[in-house]
Amino acid sequence: MQRQLTFKRVSEDEEIKAAGLNIDFDEIAKKGSMSKEEGLIAKWYGVYGSRQPGNLMTRMAIPGGLITAAQARQIADTAEHYAQGNINITTRTALQYHWVKIKNVPLLLRELREEGISTFHGCGDVARNVAACQMAENCPHRVFDVRPYAIECAKFIASCRDLDNLPRKYKINWSGCTAGCAQPYMNCLGIMAIRCRIDGHEETGFKAVIGGGMGWQGFVAQDLFSFVPKDRMVAVARAVGLLFRDHGDRYNRSKARLKFVVHRKGIEECRRIVLENLRQEKVSTDGILSEPVEELTPPLPERPLVDSELEKMEGPAVVRIRIPKGEMTAAQLRRVAELSEMYGDQRVYTTNRQNLELHGIEPEKVRAAREEVHKLGLSAEGVSGLRDIVPCVGKTYCPKAVSTTRDLYDLLMPVISQDRFRDIDEYVTVNITGCPNSCSPYRITDIGFRGMRIREEQGSVEGYEMLIGGDQKAHGQKLGDFKVEDCPAIVETVLTTFQKLRHNDETLTACVNRVGTEPFREAVYS
Repeated sequence: MQRQLTFKRVSEDEEIKAAGLNIDFDEIAKKGSMSKEEGLIAKWYGVYGSRQPGNLMTRMAIPGGLITAAQARQIADTAEHYAQGNINITTRTALQYHWVKIKNVPLLLRELREEGISTFHGCGDVARNVAACQMAENCPHRVFDVRPYAIECAKFIASCRDLDNLPRKYKINWSGCTAGCAQPYMNCLGIMAIRCRIDGHEETGFKAVIGGGMGWQGFVAQDLFSFVPKDRMVAVARAVGLLFRDHGDRYNRSKARLKFVVHRKGIEECRRIVLENLRQEKVSTDGILSEPVEELTPPLPERPLVDSELEKMEGPAVVRIRIPKGEMTAAQLRRVAELSEMYGDQRVYTTNRQNLELHGIEPEKVRAAREEVHKLGLSAEGVSGLRDIVPCVGKTYCPKAVSTTRDLYDLLMPVISQDRFRDIDEYVTVNITGCPNSCSPYRITDIGFRGMRIREEQGSVEGYEMLIGGDQKAHGQKLGDFKVEDCPAIVETVLTTFQKLRHNDETLTACVNRVGTEPFREAVYS
């Protein structure tokens, strides 16, 4: 390739991107390998390197976390053809394959396309999969259904060729209320449906926050707009993307995320630029507010998605399917598609805890649907609680991971599944990430593990930094660095200590906020 002598300091990745974002997978399949440049650009089409030489990961974009039963069958069939019959669910509600051979990439992409499934923008420096509340249509606490807006946003942003080359990835999440179950405060752009009073009139629209993120340095998103009318929120998402495109760091990729733009420029200047971007594109800024508004949302439960909250729902029910380690077989997904047709609304919903859901089930059919889930070797209970551990793929597949997250998952399950912890099952969540990239967001959960190496007299061993007491707005506090084999006993000690200290229906995070980390430290280190 020809390097461009622009005398502007940019990273090597930026030089490669500037040479063009088109790629020919048919030609790559014929030659059986990818150059460094092709390997980078392949990410734009959801094709990513793997830890296993000669294999690739392929990620499907699932806008709003929704697929039809027909799409689920196609995904299952394609997994059997090209991915050893396995499918992974990501914490951004996308789906992905591993063990894909380079010669099969064109065939895989064409098969998926038959049912309207795309890997475009599955990876790369683009707007990634646009996520939404898993229960956007039916949560009793929703202000209104945000999934159609999320899907519209995904299609529109993906169609914007001038947003195909961003400094790094751009993550957008839509939540149906300010409880923020879609995790708006840890993403580049978080959008929450609100009901408020403006000039004496009741209005529904969106609240927008920007600049959240995980990675090496965690940031909590800041308020961009207190109110955005419904018909302009997608335009605001584009305007934020333009802010990121024009002001992100294109030299130091470790500081190239939108969170650093907000941190460096400040929220006021970012707001000014976003408003100017809207005006430049002839989008009215009337009614887009930044000053506080009177929100009319009734009190929300701290954790709206635990099993006991869903049991309070009226009307058609939801059956949730807990997917261990976020990985399932093609046969299991195919049967889930059938169950969606037998009992539900002919759709399958993905969640940010790497699970699946069936919606639209008549209450009298719930028991039968759950029994069918159990026949698959899966559970329909214990979702969004202690037994619902969320690990990234770790060293099993990821070339960046430094720990085998699934081994820790296996070590922890016997501990957290003990009957004596059932009383706190809905008050503790556990996330495990294999490296600082935080694909399983370990800072925003009750117990979070981040893979690391622990030095010994000779060499180092696999271990984890352990945080406790985290949520989206106040990240977890460090308890210590521990070897893998010590983690189960430490978790057991933390849970036992929590049981002794908790008041009423406190979550572990609420307990840590009240008493601090010291009682837990004393219990662990005594």
